[in-house]
Amino acid sequence: MNVPWQELGTDPAVAPRVAALARIAARVASATTMDDLTETITEGASEVMGASRAVLAVRLGESRLRTIATHGLTPVEARQWAVWDLETASPLTEAVRTSRVVSVLSRDDMARRYPLLDDGTERSSVTLPLISRTDGRAIGAVGFRFDGRDGPVEPEELSVLGVLSDICAQTMLRLRAEAQSAARASQLEFLAHASEALASSLDYRETLGQVASLAVPAHADWCSVQMVDDGVLRTLAVAHADPDRVQLAKDLETRWPPDPERPGSAAYVARTGKSVLLESVTDEMLVTAARDEEHLALARRLGLQSAMSVPLTAKERVLGVLTFAAAESGRRYTAEDVAFAEDLGRRAGLAIDNADLYSQTRRVAAVLQATLLPQDLPEPDGWQIGTVYRQAGRTDVGGDYYDVSVLDDGRVSVVLGDVMGRGVDAAAAGSRMRSAARVLATQDPSPEAVAGAMDRLMGVEPPTQMASSIYALFDPAADELALVVAGHPPPVIVHDGEVRFVTENGSPVHGLGEVPRGSVRLPFGRGDLLLLYTDGLVERRSEGIGTGLDRLEIAARELLTQVDDDSELDFVLADLAELVSDPDRHDDVAVLAFRRPLTGSHTP
Repeated sequence: MNVPWQELGTDPAVAPRVAALARIAARVASATTMDDLTETITEGASEVMGASRAVLAVRLGESRLRTIATHGLTPVEARQWAVWDLETASPLTEAVRTSRVVSVLSRDDMARRYPLLDDGTERSSVTLPLISRTDGRAIGAVGFRFDGRDGPVEPEELSVLGVLSDICAQTMLRLRAEAQSAARASQLEFLAHASEALASSLDYRETLGQVASLAVPAHADWCSVQMVDDGVLRTLAVAHADPDRVQLAKDLETRWPPDPERPGSAAYVARTGKSVLLESVTDEMLVTAARDEEHLALARRLGLQSAMSVPLTAKERVLGVLTFAAAESGRRYTAEDVAFAEDLGRRAGLAIDNADLYSQTRRVAAVLQATLLPQDLPEPDGWQIGTVYRQAGRTDVGGDYYDVSVLDDGRVSVVLGDVMGRGVDAAAAGSRMRSAARVLATQDPSPEAVAGAMDRLMGVEPPTQMASSIYALFDPAADELALVVAGHPPPVIVHDGEVRFVTENGSPVHGLGEVPRGSVRLPFGRGDLLLLYTDGLVERRSEGIGTGLDRLEIAARELLTQVDDDSELDFVLADLAELVSDPDRHDDVAVLAFRRPLTGSHTP
């Protein structure tokens, strides 16, 4: 390090102070935190120089200075001069504006040049700009006041103070760059965690509360989320490390609701979609916004120092407002912080919009699916009938369908099927297939006749490209069951306590033209049970269908063989579906079961 004071003819009386200032300069250069730097400058240099007061201030935007460290000031004075307007006449502001050393030689000199600062004390002062070597711009200033002394600072001391201020400026810029780099890394990490939280659940109210909590205290002392609800901005979450202070904030909002017309308010952000940055929250702002003395006192208790509010946006719509506020940490937000918060606001807005769209689509899908399945199955005497339908864990509906008709002669006609594809088209196709099967069964209810007629329908005006189906006709008078399986997973029959799959006379899916549809006829008496299901019950992406059929056979032996006249088939089928179907619910599941009770007639 260049030591220009070594080249000066140093006065022996001044030499110890010059050497001490040199040591302070070295400490400043090696400072690892802003606290180390500010304490060294204000306390250490003041002690060496015999200064009664010292102030270190940095630029706050383009038009103000912010005091970051003081020595010798009372708490009231420190608050009074916490922020300086650059147009204010003072040694600090002049040093920053001109990038020159400002010396005040006496009280008369002070009263003449800076009358606002004259307190009647005889004194002198020296103020040095903190200049960036990169662009030659003053980033702040440091000033020392000497009560009871007049005249200029010794040239040797001024020379060392100049070096000290230069080292202070460069060290401050280094620490600021390191802090900005660490802050940016922290922000990116926070955005990653916040995005993960937002993507983890479709309950945006819960996840936004988590995001607010994640922001405290690393990026804010306070964080609040407000949502636009029917044109009104309502608080969804408030986070602070101290729960008692959270309650204080809630009490403030309840007793003195914010003025929605006030410029810079959260309501203004929601209304305009423009972010608001308050680099410094002054007491004057609190006084202006307060409704009464109690309101002002409580607002001061929050201790707000800086704040920013950004919109939560999606598709050019403002869905809410995210507010970060700094208090006890002393943090000051900048335009760079606003950019980070806006990034979070866009991510949160997109998550809200997706969750809302998903919820709406799920509701539409559920309503549509409900209209495509029978609202009420018939309850014929002498039968137990159970059903389960589980929609896939996605928003689009499937093409699973079933229907049951009781004929005039007591026979029961059943169809269960699954059309190719998903979505509204598949559901509509399933509805048409179900309706067609019901009408065709009135002409000839035999399974082979209905299946053949469906093949002809597919050749003339196909509701879908392909579909698998099962057609069944129960004849209780003959204790007989007739089945046609058209490309569908095999039904399960429980007869005389034994479980087996019905695999005889299978035929291909609909959509391949007219093909032979032979039926299989089986005895079906009292105590027997037939289980029909769609492939969603037995298929999983990670395994072959044979594994699913094995799983179904085991569950059927465990559950279906235990069914008796008092069993609720719906509950039994729900348990069976839980045991057999894919937990990830990649496909819809439709299950239909019929049983003839052992005794008399039975109405489920």
